[in-house]
Amino acid sequence: MYIILGGGSIGVALARELTRSRKDFLMVDADPARVEALREQDYEAVEGDIGSYRILQELPLKGVEGIFILSSSQAANVKALEFVKSQSPAPFVMARAVDLLTIDELYRAGADIVLHPPTIVADEALNELQKMELRGAAWQLMSYIKTLDPDQRIGIVVHDNPDSDAFASALCLRTMAESLGRSADILYYGTIGHHETRAFVNLLDIPLIHITNGIPDRYSVIALVDCNTPGKNNSLPRGTRVNVIIDHHPPPDGIEPGADFVDIRPDVGASSTMMTRYLQELDFELTSNLATALLYGIRTDTNEFKRNTSAADLNAAAYLYGFVDKDLLSQIETPSMSPEAMDVLGVAIRNKKIEGSYLISNVGFIHDRDTLPQAADYLLKLEGISTVLVFGITEDRIFISARSKDIRINIGDAVQKAFGEIGSAGGHQKTAAAQIPLGVFSGVKDRAILMKLTEEAVTRRFLAAVGMEGQGE
Repeated sequence: MYIILGGGSIGVALARELTRSRKDFLMVDADPARVEALREQDYEAVEGDIGSYRILQELPLKGVEGIFILSSSQAANVKALEFVKSQSPAPFVMARAVDLLTIDELYRAGADIVLHPPTIVADEALNELQKMELRGAAWQLMSYIKTLDPDQRIGIVVHDNPDSDAFASALCLRTMAESLGRSADILYYGTIGHHETRAFVNLLDIPLIHITNGIPDRYSVIALVDCNTPGKNNSLPRGTRVNVIIDHHPPPDGIEPGADFVDIRPDVGASSTMMTRYLQELDFELTSNLATALLYGIRTDTNEFKRNTSAADLNAAAYLYGFVDKDLLSQIETPSMSPEAMDVLGVAIRNKKIEGSYLISNVGFIHDRDTLPQAADYLLKLEGISTVLVFGITEDRIFISARSKDIRINIGDAVQKAFGEIGSAGGHQKTAAAQIPLGVFSGVKDRAILMKLTEEAVTRRFLAAVGMEGQGE
């Protein structure tokens, strides 16, 4: 049984839901007229002031599953909460805060959950606004694709060295275009380095075209997915005319991406979440292959919902789960680690340098840049470490991967501040990446000297960006 203390509009709404769920409950309210009205609706209700110890002592607390303290009096709510929590065993209690300033008081008094109705209404309003925006964006995107001549071919470009979220989102856009009779190809620069991403592409049989220089002439329509600016985290020539942009990363400072259709949502954790919401709003027929791809894209970009995760990501994942091929998902998740990834991880551990809770590691020369985030994820698990930056060198660039669990810093902002002026950089609260042209260092032929010079430059810039100037010298 449940007990509802306070029979106002919130209490009545809760009673209605409990009745639908066939749950037994007792309501207590100080207003005789309200109690009578509740009884007329066949609710079990008694008259009583929950600020009175006599009334509280008469409550049938033994075996109760939960108590909802919902009156409009903060003093009465605190008094009832303290009394209920003094009982043994203490039941689960949800309490109402009359304003934002009283939330902490209720938690200190022992509330398991505190409700602040205006905040809930505001959150729900924002959620509805997001639904409206996504509904509009989904139909706007489909309307735009319909305007294209059937002979026009769409080139869907993802960021360099793409991950599963980029490929899943691109696959979804390709599927949407083809449902309207338009042809589209997924194009990528760089390599598919991460072993799980390779398994993802192979097992889902995602059709890809690798490009190395510019965009083939046959593509008259260009879509950027999981990136938003030509030349930033992708090898499109700067100034390339783009027709569609879909991304969850914030654009570089001072740049306003332009296209016929633009949807950039940094408040969600994955581009796959955005694509899933499009499908929901369009009531699009979802195949198990596409659902598996999108769910895996969300899970990887949010690090299993532990990084930059929003309610939209969780809702999208819950929607997709009923359609996924679970056997296929299991195969994608358990590929073997590549020998280079193991080697880079070993070098990262050996070369780690620690300044307070910051760990920086230069892994030297690499072939596969996707080994860097794998090493960074592992090093972040070390005791006492809150922030990790791992970097490696290729023939013409320095690649950087950063991770942080320190709530005091936004690692994406820190990496952008440190390296944005000399390369391409960005990220989110807990994850970031950058790539820097070797520039003046490219003339250094001695590898040992090159490693030392790049390490000094990267370390100095990063520590300065996070407010640790003078450290690591």
